[in-house]
Amino acid sequence: MPIAKNLERQAGASLVEIMIALVLGLVLMAGVFQIYLSSKRSYDLQASVTRRQESARFAAQMLARDAEMAGYRGCMRDSGTVKNTLNNATDFLFDFGRHMQGFDAQGGAWSPALPATVGALAGTDVLTVRTVDDPNVFITMSMPTSSADLKTNGDLSPPPLANGDIVLVSDCGGAAIFQITNYTVANGNIVHNTGGPTPVPGNATKDLGRRFPEGSQLFRLRTTSYFVAAGGNGPALWRRIGSQPAQELAEGVENLQLLYGEDLDGDASPDDFRNASAVTSWDNVVALRVALLVASLRGRLAESDPRTFALLDETVGPFNDGRLRRVVTTTIALRNRVP
Repeated sequence: MPIAKNLERQAGASLVEIMIALVLGLVLMAGVFQIYLSSKRSYDLQASVTRRQESARFAAQMLARDAEMAGYRGCMRDSGTVKNTLNNATDFLFDFGRHMQGFDAQGGAWSPALPATVGALAGTDVLTVRTVDDPNVFITMSMPTSSADLKTNGDLSPPPLANGDIVLVSDCGGAAIFQITNYTVANGNIVHNTGGPTPVPGNATKDLGRRFPEGSQLFRLRTTSYFVAAGGNGPALWRRIGSQPAQELAEGVENLQLLYGEDLDGDASPDDFRNASAVTSWDNVVALRVALLVASLRGRLAESDPRTFALLDETVGPFNDGRLRRVVTTTIALRNRVP
């Protein structure tokens, strides 16, 4: 009997023991959950910082690449003559004698107004550069006359040029700008008749102003505008090439501010950095300062930020959306405007 009684007392657990076990389990689970939340917050923070830095790096790199190449004319320096044979050669999209222009966005449009499908955010700046792409095409036979077709290296794959492309042909003594009216891939023959194909502008004359020799190089020209506009995940950096639809380049770019370095005494060095409205002559711009305000895509990663951010001559903020922000500033020398 005493043995059976002792066994009966040891069977099961008391209510107090169960409650203690539950409390300990809850404490343990709370600790695990807290570690999970802390780890997730740390991961989200790190991922947002990394993505923000990548957007900033990519945006700055794209702007710098085109700005450095603005006004490129092959081996010809500024002392040479460039003949623009296009119709409406002084229109915004075809004014290739002006290597760079800047504008202040006013509620979605800038001057001169373009039929953009995406408007720039008010209070941000717009940068337009006129530069080239190198398709690695060379004249293989000297032109017999200044109005002759151009014989170039043919049978290239993929085709480096196409009908309607606006190109620059250059040797070290001069250059000419024209639109291709017919390009034959097989033999590289380039026709530049007057009138021109669709799209505009077409050529006003076939005369390129000089007989370009064998070895002269051809470059595809483009007018490219960079601006900040609303994107799929908030403000972003956009790019518009010619009259093509604008493309979103870098998420999280909330603001773009620019200052232009003018050479006022002819020594090819900037004497003063000015905003677009204060530039006296775009032909004298030899350097560019760029400031980008880049934010994380996710909000509430941090407390409300009481700081303001200096973007060159502009100040923005504070912000209360909990996004992480960073200002990226760089100065770019325009390679083709300095010795």
